[in-house]
Amino acid sequence: MTMQMPLASADARLAATAGRAVEVQLGAHEVVSDHADDGQGKGPTPLELLTASLAACSAMTVRTQLERDGDPGDIEVVVTLDAGPPTLFYRRVVLGFRLEPDEAHQLADALERTELTMMLRPAFSVRTQIEHAGDPLV
Repeated sequence: MTMQMPLASADARLAATAGRAVEVQLGAHEVVSDHADDGQGKGPTPLELLTASLAACSAMTVRTQLERDGDPGDIEVVVTLDAGPPTLFYRRVVLGFRLEPDEAHQLADALERTELTMMLRPAFSVRTQIEHAGDPLV
């Protein structure tokens, strides 16, 4: 069996006395993920980390796409995971300025082609709403 170069990796360690608080090493960064029953965990749940990954990837894609025409300013991406059925990621991109229709559609296309979106699509639905200057993209 040949091992290919991984796109990413994580090392999760759960100490015997840590309950469900898992120390996750992501390259040079450490995050604690917890799934406490009382909602008072020491870090985000695994599902929160999953939604955060899609939100971060999406925000970076929006910035890259819009930087071509200058500084896009602040970008907000909110991702929720709904249990369904079907299980659905709902991605909401909020921009404080108005896009031209062709720019908005190019942005929507770019979001559909992010690595993470393409990896999630075989198992999940991903719906995207882009709002610019307070109005949804139609």
